[in-house]
Amino acid sequence: MGIIILAGGYFFYEARGVLFAPKLEIFEPRDGATVSGGRIHVAGRTAPMLKVWISGREAQADERGIFEDDLPVWPGYNAIGVSARDRFGNETRKVLRVVVK
Repeated sequence: MGIIILAGGYFFYEARGVLFAPKLEIFEPRDGATVSGGRIHVAGRTAPMLKVWISGREAQADERGIFEDDLPVWPGYNAIGVSARDRFGNETRKVLRVVVK
């Protein structure tokens, strides 16, 4: 019985990349932030070496999973979409809402 439980646990551990979407954490800007200027710095973390799209622009996560890009923004309300997709097609999306003065 113990071997079956151990084998099942190992299977789920190894299959986690296929079963679950990648984690996506945004460091900056904070959702709902008010900023000034014509550009905004977007930075965050996901799984290492994944492709990340920030408002349609491709960025690459490094070996630690850190990604960043500077985007042009316009005065008023701006929605910034961020998504990460792994090699199995699992995708995580977030939308940041930022007000530019």
